[in-house]
Amino acid sequence: MRYRFLFLLLIVSISILSVLGITKRLQDELPIDFTPQAIFMDKSPQMLRLREIEKSFGREDNDYILSLRADDLSTPENRRYIEKIHTTVEKNKFVESVDSLHNAYTILDRDDHPEVVAIWDADSPIKTAQKAPFLQRILISEDGRTTTIRIRIDPSKEKVADLSPVIRTLDEQILSIQKPADMQIYKTGVPYIRTEVVSMMLMDNVTYTPILVVLFFVTICLLFRKLRLGLAPLLGVLTAVIWSLGLLISGGVIFNVLSILVPVLALIIGVADGIHLVERYREELAQRKNTTEAMGHTLKYMSAACFLTTFTTAAGFSSLLIAQTSVIRDFGLHSAIAVMISFVAVMLVVPCYLAFLPIDAVLGDQSREKQFFDAMHELVQKKPRSVAMFVVTLTCMVGLYGSTVRPNSHILEMYHADHPTYKAIEHIEENMSGIVPIFIHFEAENEVLLEPEHLRKMLDLERSLQEFDWVLWTYSLPSQLQYMHTLLTEEKTLPRDKALIQQELFSLSLSGNLPLESVTQNNYQQMRILALCKDAGGRAYIDLHQKITKEAETLFDNTPIRVDVTGDGLLASLGIDHLIFDLLYSILLVLIVILGTMLILLRDIKLALLSIIPNVIPLLFTLATLRFIGADLQTSNVVSFTVSVGLAVDDTIHFVVRYKQERSMGKTHRQAMKNTFRGAGHAIILTTLLLIVGFGTLATSSLTSTFHFGLLTCVTLFAAILADLFLLPSLMNLIYDKK
Repeated sequence: MRYRFLFLLLIVSISILSVLGITKRLQDELPIDFTPQAIFMDKSPQMLRLREIEKSFGREDNDYILSLRADDLSTPENRRYIEKIHTTVEKNKFVESVDSLHNAYTILDRDDHPEVVAIWDADSPIKTAQKAPFLQRILISEDGRTTTIRIRIDPSKEKVADLSPVIRTLDEQILSIQKPADMQIYKTGVPYIRTEVVSMMLMDNVTYTPILVVLFFVTICLLFRKLRLGLAPLLGVLTAVIWSLGLLISGGVIFNVLSILVPVLALIIGVADGIHLVERYREELAQRKNTTEAMGHTLKYMSAACFLTTFTTAAGFSSLLIAQTSVIRDFGLHSAIAVMISFVAVMLVVPCYLAFLPIDAVLGDQSREKQFFDAMHELVQKKPRSVAMFVVTLTCMVGLYGSTVRPNSHILEMYHADHPTYKAIEHIEENMSGIVPIFIHFEAENEVLLEPEHLRKMLDLERSLQEFDWVLWTYSLPSQLQYMHTLLTEEKTLPRDKALIQQELFSLSLSGNLPLESVTQNNYQQMRILALCKDAGGRAYIDLHQKITKEAETLFDNTPIRVDVTGDGLLASLGIDHLIFDLLYSILLVLIVILGTMLILLRDIKLALLSIIPNVIPLLFTLATLRFIGADLQTSNVVSFTVSVGLAVDDTIHFVVRYKQERSMGKTHRQAMKNTFRGAGHAIILTTLLLIVGFGTLATSSLTSTFHFGLLTCVTLFAAILADLFLLPSLMNLIYDKK
């Protein structure tokens, strides 16, 4: 109060430095990394092995896929359009290769003799392509009405900051070519989806941030019924977000798919502490009518509660540092830093701002609010068993309902069903081969892989792969060799001896145009079965990995051949599945850390144990909501569970700490509970209403991660009220209210 101008100068100076740090970093790069590898277990054996294999075969997950559909692709106008796109995009330095009917080759039976034919030079390219077994569903659809142009981007363009201008250039080049009237275009592919999702997330931030600020301000003003007072928690939380981003971004942090939500966490935690500070200041000011004394008592009592909420939340997030997944570790570290900065910012900004306000700008008639919270207190005090039984029964029913939800992540989980990219991927999967690459890799020395028995085993594995109905296209050297042998001999088998195999392979390699290098390298010491798959979900890919790996181990047991079932698409599913379980297990660790912290700081075993119970209820309600909306546990929504714990524990701590303070001042249990409802309970309700209004707007987003976050946060807030203002006080009454 005495040095408010000095503190104001300090706050403004730190804020300016934060903004300058953010601006300088953004001028150099966009600090966001949503590459698929960002969610894998870093330096895991599977990932290291995949990178080793890619040194020979290259990357398979960097294809920009352009799908073209027309009633008749063979018209001169449509052929010119396909050719123009192919020749235009392949001139770009960032394009590694382009595959389309324009440069495709196949083997056809000409006058009882196999001949390598250029598809584009054939009399009827579309019909010729339809006869080529290895081009179907990769470059031409079975009905001949859809074709794809697969543009492989330089793998060094991996970060979104480097990839975005590449995708933008390709889009502009394609748009600049006049499209035939009957041609439909669908754009997709992993790099396209990655850049689009990041763009949508940034657009959500640009769109919803000002909306949230306005809604928060209007809601706070309505709740406090004081215009200038409503600015206090809002200024505190905005400062907290700026300081958090300033330190993290200036410190070189790269935000990933989870840590991008760190500013939102700072906002949620900051606004809750800000409202509790304002509400306690009003309460103290009403008793003392002296701003200095009121502020002194506010900070005396609220500093402990706010620090406890921040410390337990930060400790919980810090526990994520033991996770195996780098994404989880980064999210835990960044979140812990952000919530601690949020505490410092709010504890400086809100009191400093309040110090400039006159008494009449703070005080107001609170008689109605007191009556409402007195009624709540009476309910849980008179019928604690009934209230507790109702909440517990409802929670058990909700938990049972949500128990069937399982982890299962999809590429399409970020999109609503009416989004153009969602429809584009559906079109690709229905007519072509899907966009998720996996492969089975074989390695051995001295041409061991060319032994007929080993090639036959590879074919067996390829057939097993094809038994999965969502594996839409496969290609391998044994299947190409068998096709060649069938054309030569009409026998639908592989050559019977190694000499004949080598002879036919020599014939295949003479043309130099067949894509054999994509399935064999290093003089046949490395081979692989390539597959392109549907977005079947993480569980389906994990099942495939287990089945094919087991079969490969059986087939190639006691041979010098090493077999790896791998690929970015497969490891992405394994990585996401591991990430989800890692995060869920970490939540259990968070609860243990919170319990330990509460035991140390409260020094009351009963109260510490009671404070854990309400923090589980929001998790169960969030799980049930996922089942209700038909969603699986996915990377786009699993982070909501950490928010559930954070919100619930903050409300619990504020309630419990206020109760302890009242008891320490000599109040009876019932008096302490009544004052706790009027003070902490009032602030909890205000915070909940504010956040529901704000985050409820996120449920209008076209990005499902934002939609899920908004919806699930609102459910969490409702469940936290049920837990902290009904179940917790009911249990406390049953234990502490001794007649």
